[in-house]
Amino acid sequence: MEVKEYDQTPSDMVTLTVPAQKYAAIRHKGTNLKTVESYNELNRWIEANDYERLKDKWHLERFYSWINPENIDVELLDTII
Repeated sequence: MEVKEYDQTPSDMVTLTVPAQKYAAIRHKGTNLKTVESYNELNRWIEANDYERLKDKWHLERFYSWINPENIDVELLDTII
């Protein structure tokens, strides 16, 4: 979750600041088991468009729906240069 400042973080949670980065993104809708196919498509796009995937940086998954593992809605974000 993006926040502007940390205020009263619950004791069972931690705060994490991810620095600003450039991402390649793809939206995956469907079974959780097929996210690997979407990641493969994203990685092919990165390579075909002459970007480099930064493996030592933060990669994110932004979930819009995750209640049913057979029908998730997630944006996959890989850090690139």
